[in-house]
Order: sequence, then C-alpha cells, then structure tokens
Amino acid sequence: MSSEIRSTFTGGMSPSPSNLKIRAFRGIAELMGELFFASLEPGDNYTTEPVIMNTALYYALGYAKGNYVNYPVKMGRRSAKQNPTYREDTAEIVNRIYVTPAKVINKPEFTTELYNSRSDDYVQSNSLDKKDQDANVPTGRYGARKQIQPGARFLFYVLTFDGSKPEMPPYIRLGKKRCKALVEWAEVSTSISSGEYTITHPLLIDDLDSVPLGDVSFKRMQPFDIIQKARFSGNYVRIDDKDVLPLNVRFLRRIRN
Repeated sequence: MSSEIRSTFTGGMSPSPSNLKIRAFRGIAELMGELFFASLEPGDNYTTEPVIMNTALYYALGYAKGNYVNYPVKMGRRSAKQNPTYREDTAEIVNRIYVTPAKVINKPEFTTELYNSRSDDYVQSNSLDKKDQDANVPTGRYGARKQIQPGARFLFYVLTFDGSKPEMPPYIRLGKKRCKALVEWAEVSTSISSGEYTITHPLLIDDLDSVPLGDVSFKRMQPFDIIQKARFSGNYVRIDDKDVLPLNVRFLRRIRN
C-alpha cells in the first residue's frame, strides 16, 4: 500500500458491537433527468463520474440541513468565499446515521454538452472575472461537460446505529442541475462479525479511521477521494447478505478527530 494512501488515515478504537442497534436500509435511486456534477475537471472539461458522493446524499435525503446550495458570493469580498459545512451540518447525527456513497448498478449512458458563456467581445478570455473567482461554478467561460442520462440506477445504504428508522423520501434531487431521482427503499438484513474482511461498496477514505491491510483500489474525486475496495481487519457488518462495510464507518470521521 502506498504511503500516500496510508497517510490519509488515523487510528481509532472501534465501537463495541454490543452498544449498537444497527439497522440497514437499501436505496436504489433512478435518475429522471440529466445528472451533472464536476467529479473531475481536466482543463476546460467537466466529467460526472458514475458515483454519487454521500456529501450530496445527506442533503438530498434531508438528513443534513445547511447550505447545500451556498449563499451567493458578494462582489469584492474575499471573505465571502463559498466553503462547504459538511461537518457542522451533520454534527448532531454523525453517530446515529450513516449514508454510503451510491454506486451505479446498470450501464449508464453519457452525453457531452458544450457550453459557452462568453460575450461577443472581440478579445475574450476563458477565465472568470475577479468578482466571480469564488463562485461555485465551472471555472471557464467555455468548454464541455460530460453528464449521465436518465435511467441510470444507483445503489446506496443508510445505516442507523440506535435502532431507529430514517426518513426515506420517494424522490430526491441531485447535482448542479437538481436532477430528480426516484428512490426505491427496502430494509435489509445485517450481521456483525470480526476478523479480516474486504469492503464491497465504495466509501469515502475520510469516513474510515483504520488503515487497510492491502488490496486497495481508490478513485480521485471531488471533494473527497473514494475507496472502492480494500482489505481490513476488525469488526465489520454484512448487509443484505451481500455487501461488507467496516462497523466503525462514520461520515468524515477522519477529519473530525
């Protein structure tokens, strides 16, 4: 395992399984519109990866109440730069509920759309004006964006650690275009074990507090990197007799320590 990946983890004690009343709820979200968000920004192109971050799902599901759509930047005020408040917005529920990222479960279709927000001036620049530098928008005046078409289906889980049943909205909105998605819900089985295991569902690297033993596969994303597969040792939970997650997974746990 590379030192780059290892340096992103911190140690921590796993919670006692006897103190948890864990329940798991499977959500399958089907897109009803085009989904666009800037997962990667190579040059003037913006790519939507087929993974929906849990940073978006907490707000889309209504579990976090905050500035998911940030306040506008006031002209000429550097102090008004838009900064996400994920930790603050989830501070009250972080030990009670966990939402995984959502992985695509069918073959998604993509389209590439050209955008052009340039004026008709003879001399043009592809950089933003100074007054717009802190805006939460793609950074260029023209380019291309790759987005996911309607019909794509994404699987995610909601775990509760106190035996409660979470809100399960039938429709949510996602991405910069506020794409509507239909969500099918079902409570699924859980079982807790201890030993060596391999995670089978994508997680944020920052949601973990232990170092993987090996077999690491991860993806660069914005605003956090995704760990797709890794081998661990410790307490884990098997969900729906299929997927395996660390028992001590919590939203942005590493950066809260």
